[in-house]
Amino acid sequence: MTTDRNILAAKGGFLTQTYRETGLIGCARKIAQAIHMQLPMMLLGRRTNRSVGAYFDLITDDARMFYGDSFHFGYFPDGDETFSAALNNHTDLVARMTDLDDSMHVLDIGCGIGAPAVRIARRFGCRITGVNISAEQVRQGSALIAREGLGQRIAIHHGNALALDLPEASFDALLCIEVAGDICVSETQKDRLVQEMFRMLKPGGRIGFSDLAFTGIPSRADEQAMRTILFHRGAELITDWPKHFERGGFEIVERRDIIAETMKTWECMLQIYASRAEEVEARYGRRIARMTMDHLRRIPDVLERFGSFPVLAIQKPG
Repeated sequence: MTTDRNILAAKGGFLTQTYRETGLIGCARKIAQAIHMQLPMMLLGRRTNRSVGAYFDLITDDARMFYGDSFHFGYFPDGDETFSAALNNHTDLVARMTDLDDSMHVLDIGCGIGAPAVRIARRFGCRITGVNISAEQVRQGSALIAREGLGQRIAIHHGNALALDLPEASFDALLCIEVAGDICVSETQKDRLVQEMFRMLKPGGRIGFSDLAFTGIPSRADEQAMRTILFHRGAELITDWPKHFERGGFEIVERRDIIAETMKTWECMLQIYASRAEEVEARYGRRIARMTMDHLRRIPDVLERFGSFPVLAIQKPG
């Protein structure tokens, strides 16, 4: 739902619900997460890697409640898919870019709670190691993987993908599904992420990559919607990812821009919140619920004017 500091001012509803679900410890954890998320924005005027982790720590429960277990845009190639099918379509599209098979060990960078890894492991038979900067998502993801009976084939770990303590050339393929812009909070970190990918991938191995990227800077009002809903400023997302990968020594094997096929995501989101309006207002309060809906309605126009969504098949020379 809403991601800014107002989440804790929503008539007490949010913390009341958290108390009912997880008690005082859960409330204290949510407050600490909100503080760690907001302090860098207040003091530095920008995100930090730690604040990104705190953001995902904070929103995971609510995102799963309203959105599902896959933390990315839906992909609607036909236009009439259900939201759940579109989320799976996005996972499948990126996975297909890597030519996976059951002999491979795959690194899933920014793995969320492991739902894409579960789907990919079942479809392709590969072994997957996931890494995530959110300790809360790692905790919930480990539980999800255990429930799915895939603990022998999927393991997820808490860590920063910009500096992983993993051996060089230790993975046959890499996945990076709509997380690079979250991982990288500065321009220099974008090149660092690419360098880490190059280091960890075996020669001849492939990366399946997708992410939201911008071509211009939105207005101040649009930026507020971006920060509230996506925890981003538009300027941070102005990125030519193919150039970063080529500069890092990779070859772009295939590239697509699927921004048009992701736009129905926002229609689905609005429908979900409208259909559960009473629950949303009880949890966040009427003012926060209304503000969030207003921001959600603004996002599609921002994306139509400034957004692109590259999906890439990238290969390390062999």
